Amino acid sequence: MASIGVAAFLPSVSLAQEARRIYRVGTVFAVPPADATITTVLDELNRLGFVEGKNLMVDPRGFRLRSDQMIAVAQQLAEARIDLFLTGGGLATKAAQAASSTIPILGIADDMVGEGLVGSLANRGGNTTGLSILSAELNGKRQEILMELLPESKKMAMLAEATNQQFAALQSNARARGVDVSILTISKPDDVEPTLKQAKADGATAINIAGSAFLFAMRQQIFATATALGLATMYQWTEGIREGALAAYGPSLDETFRQRGRQAARLLRGARPSDMPVEQPTTIKLAINLKLARQLGIDAPPALLQRADEAVE
Repeated sequence: MASIGVAAFLPSVSLAQEARRIYRVGTVFAVPPADATITTVLDELNRLGFVEGKNLMVDPRGFRLRSDQMIAVAQQLAEARIDLFLTGGGLATKAAQAASSTIPILGIADDMVGEGLVGSLANRGGNTTGLSILSAELNGKRQEILMELLPESKKMAMLAEATNQQFAALQSNARARGVDVSILTISKPDDVEPTLKQAKADGATAINIAGSAFLFAMRQQIFATATALGLATMYQWTEGIREGALAAYGPSLDETFRQRGRQAARLLRGARPSDMPVEQPTTIKLAINLKLARQLGIDAPPALLQRADEAVE
């Protein structure tokens, strides 16, 4: 009976400890602190008992970072003895790994294994775990849907980070269907407008935006510029259709980053990253912005609309 009483008492002890202690999180992100990828994680942490301003402190240094700033900021955060690194993208996660081999790192990347951030999805070693968002697999599927949405188009473009993976298979598959897909790489926000203007001048009708933390930080700029030029856009997060994308095929940003919040709570409570397998999104959806389609003069094929999980007027 005594053991039962102790066991029943432990959860309240744990919650009391969480309430008294200040947990410090350091971020390595290109986005601002008000971005949904940050606020959604914090909202989920709040729901789980980690409340910013009470028992949770998020270091302000790790937002809006350029890639060349990430290593130095990660080192500063490690020296401040934070409890958790919350990173966005492969470069940010590698910066945290270079800064510490002991502080838990919760990363998110297009391919956590393929980018060398973890040894496997099972993840049996090191101080890093996180989410792998299937971008490599889904980029090709997005291209197929974009060609179905614009069946008369013979020229499109893929917008990619300058350091991103190759897209030879995607181009080959498109070419087999009579569509030429050029790869446009950008390395800074100032590249967006001239790159998309050149794509339009070269005859492209649509832009497939590759999965990328770097491009994510510039998504609204990309959507607005493409729309002004009359270019259709395909995006990786379904919420993108409310921010200016024509179509999206992938996971929900809200669901994915709440999943990330739950991972963060486990790490703050003492779970070892090596004991936490890398997770993946659980649901993939197709979303289409019908209002923007009409604005661009695009009639979405009925068969594609029937498959859509969400169609916004």
